[in-house]
Amino acid sequence: MVGFPRGIRSLLAVAGLGLVGAVGCASTVPYAKRVEAEGDKCTLLQALMRQPAPAQAVQKFVAEGKEAKAPVVVYVRRPEEATLERFFTGDAQCADDSFKVVQENVVDAVVVYLQEVQGGYAYDAQRSSPEHLTMDGRPQGTVRKDGTVWVAGADVI
Repeated sequence: MVGFPRGIRSLLAVAGLGLVGAVGCASTVPYAKRVEAEGDKCTLLQALMRQPAPAQAVQKFVAEGKEAKAPVVVYVRRPEEATLERFFTGDAQCADDSFKVVQENVVDAVVVYLQEVQGGYAYDAQRSSPEHLTMDGRPQGTVRKDGTVWVAGADVI
């Protein structure tokens, strides 16, 4: 920016930042779509938590009486990238009578690992605490979308 007066340089810098901000905002997902996507994720998780292994993990947690609802943390495994990412974005409002989704790291919770498979997810739900820490990576089952509902898959990978 040599050759431009100081005032013009400042104006160009501000305009450039505005352009970067506008492009960044234009690429974000609209709020209504994010809310709908989070609702779909909650529907999936509620169906999954009714399956035997996840339901049992939640029941054991609640039976200990530490909390009225078991905290549940949900991750998506991406083995090809060797990563885990949180399934819910922002503050998840997903809950039922026995569990609530939490985003913060807690010492004792039910941890659900999801891995995308054709038409759905393979899952592994387990208690994760200093006394109950396991992660063998073997899926306990699958859930697939059948129309508008999530159903348990017959095959385990």
